[in-house]
Amino acid sequence: MATLLIIAIFAPFLWLPATALAGRWLGPKTGRVALVAPLISTALLGWLALDASAGGHHVVEIPWIPSLGLNLTFLVDGLSLFFGLVVAGMGVLVVFYASSYLDDHYKHHGRFYAYLLFFMGAMLGTVLAGNLLLLFVFWELTGIASFLLIGFLHGNEASRNGARMALLVTGATGLVMLAGIVIVGQQLGTYELAALLSGNLSPATSSAAMTAAFVLIAVGAMGKSAQFPFHFWLPNAMAAPTPISAYLHSATMVKLGIFLIARIFPLFREVELWTPFLVTIGFGTMAFAALLALLSHDLKAILAYSTVTTLGMLIGFYGLAPATGAQGDFLHIASHVFFKGALFMTAGIIDHATGTRDIRALGGLRKRLPFLAVIVTICAASMAGIPGTLGFVSKEYMLKAQVIFLESGGTLAWCALGLAVLAMTLKVAFSARIIGHVFGGKPKAETFAHFHAPATAMLIPPALLALLSIIFGLRPQWLGDLLAPLTVTGLHAHEMLSYKPFPDHWALEVGLSLGIFAAGGLLYFALGRERWARVEIPGWLRVDHAFAAAVEMLPKAAKSLTATLRSDSPFDYLAIVMTFVVVLTGTFVATQPSLWPAFPKASEFDPLRTYVVGLIAIAGVLVLAMRRWTAQLIAMSIVGFLITFYFVLFKAPDLAMTQILVEAATLVLVLLLLARFPQTAEAGEHDARGGRPRAIFRIVVATGMGLLATLITVLALRPKHPDFAGSYYLANTVELAHGTNAVNTLLVDFRGFDTLFEISVLVIATLGAVGLLMRYRRSRAEYKAGSMALPGYSHGVRFEKTAKPGDDCV
Repeated sequence: MATLLIIAIFAPFLWLPATALAGRWLGPKTGRVALVAPLISTALLGWLALDASAGGHHVVEIPWIPSLGLNLTFLVDGLSLFFGLVVAGMGVLVVFYASSYLDDHYKHHGRFYAYLLFFMGAMLGTVLAGNLLLLFVFWELTGIASFLLIGFLHGNEASRNGARMALLVTGATGLVMLAGIVIVGQQLGTYELAALLSGNLSPATSSAAMTAAFVLIAVGAMGKSAQFPFHFWLPNAMAAPTPISAYLHSATMVKLGIFLIARIFPLFREVELWTPFLVTIGFGTMAFAALLALLSHDLKAILAYSTVTTLGMLIGFYGLAPATGAQGDFLHIASHVFFKGALFMTAGIIDHATGTRDIRALGGLRKRLPFLAVIVTICAASMAGIPGTLGFVSKEYMLKAQVIFLESGGTLAWCALGLAVLAMTLKVAFSARIIGHVFGGKPKAETFAHFHAPATAMLIPPALLALLSIIFGLRPQWLGDLLAPLTVTGLHAHEMLSYKPFPDHWALEVGLSLGIFAAGGLLYFALGRERWARVEIPGWLRVDHAFAAAVEMLPKAAKSLTATLRSDSPFDYLAIVMTFVVVLTGTFVATQPSLWPAFPKASEFDPLRTYVVGLIAIAGVLVLAMRRWTAQLIAMSIVGFLITFYFVLFKAPDLAMTQILVEAATLVLVLLLLARFPQTAEAGEHDARGGRPRAIFRIVVATGMGLLATLITVLALRPKHPDFAGSYYLANTVELAHGTNAVNTLLVDFRGFDTLFEISVLVIATLGAVGLLMRYRRSRAEYKAGSMALPGYSHGVRFEKTAKPGDDCV
């Protein structure tokens, strides 16, 4: 079993490269190669299903990262096999359909089928995963694959927007689901589904944590299955090619949320919030989506909203399930797979043949496409729940479950029943519209202007699905016999549900069904073709427009927040950081008298040194007072040269020489740089933001930082450690370095490599400065004009190109 299961799951992944390469040579015929993987997966899963027994399960475990105790665990039971067969079986039909649908008008066939196989493998991995974390990994892979498939026609803006919307919604809700999974693992001590579903574990804390986990996981399911308020992404994903819509958005991806709810049913069904949460969301979405389908005109949009309607019904159905378990869930899912997969395929055929999906522009196709009309009539009848179809059987058992729920559900049950009846009534109306407005009426000239008959092979998959809807609709017990071995312990009720084509006797659900037919038919005829053409979804119900606007506004909001926080102006934060340092340090020093410096006595003051310090202070004040760069530079140079004189007074000629050389080189370099600046930039760069208060604030902060630096210097000059390093250099400079100047020997001998590296840095900096200076040279005319500004300038400090005489200046 393990080998067969692994091949079934990973066959699409393994066959993906061959399919992608085949697309280069086979073009539209690539589908024949891609069909190999779905056939293998379907055959192997069918073989495993034949060996299945009711309530049985098997765990297949493959070592993955043994050092971390992580393994690839897969759970084979009735639920995983049922959904696996849906994924693989529909994959066979969709690939076969696509091989005829994707003609020479499409490009990149290899890429298309590679994406499709990637999605199929991710879906099979999700439904067969035996570990919640592994399930999440495959879950997110399906989101990535659907993004690639929905956006396959990336030249189309609608495809790009639909792909982005689907990825954002399903990805975000998937992360919410991950939080719930983590809570489950923390509470129950394991992520293995076999152990979690056994019923032998109890939460480590109160049920509040498990309730939170349920809500978070349910949000993930709602996002994937397009439940309110996440319903809007599915209709917008209809911009994808029809094979993708038929596969992802009718039979597989959107069913993942249903699968997840069914999978966690044994784990959370005792949670008090289970029934009210799922019933409210499910049947509320069911009625709301049915109304949107009624107001839509695009054929695929109608089918998309009707898909959301059925998904809401399935979510609500699991909420109705009693503590003894669910009955008939596989019936409802199979019914939807049959008629909706076929309807999406037929919508693609209609679009392919006529060039439009607008139901207002269609009509009279029964004469040109009689066989397709029969297929659509059968499937639309099944969607509406007309007797003789599997959809009718599903609808009757759904109504029966709701009637039973009336005995214990109270007001919630009556509300759920009312919403379901409303939704089913609307389904009858828009199902009749699909048949009447597309195939009935008089042929329209614009419909047949570009008409061409579809390939016969394209009709085979929807015809097969329609045939199954009829066969199992007339003999539902055959379907029941096929599904019986797939019963799952903890999910399904112990009593087997005996499927019957018609009720044995009059019951409330029968009366409701007749009322639904009558009301839906009256609504269809009351609106008529002309009135129906004028209705549309009001703007306030278009959540997708609000979502798109929010996505577009997000970058603008981010820029606004950045501007408010001044994140793009780091120098604005310098004052904040310095103020914090000054206040914090000043407060600390004020409480520590031992750190206070001892001020010299009056007799210790040296008049000449004091005079030089005063001159340095005056030059520092001039730096703040001057408004032009050149004046500020001269004032700073005065500070540097006066420090040189201060070194002379301390009889340190080497330091004085170094200081004067550095100051001279810096002054010359900056003057050369300023010579390249426009005169306007040189004269107008004073920052007047904030006026005098801002200037006073800066002076205070700068003074505080200066005092802090002075304090650190004074503390550093206090008596040194007994093993002061300087004592070693002084004692050994003559003996080891053969020099009497300790400063020279320190730089050249004791720390020669440091000096070498410092010189290297200075050389590199000099070369960089020279390169900047040579990059642009201002012409005489520009120097005299003083108003040159090239594109890309920022206050005259960025040079993008070399200006030549005659160049235009802005």
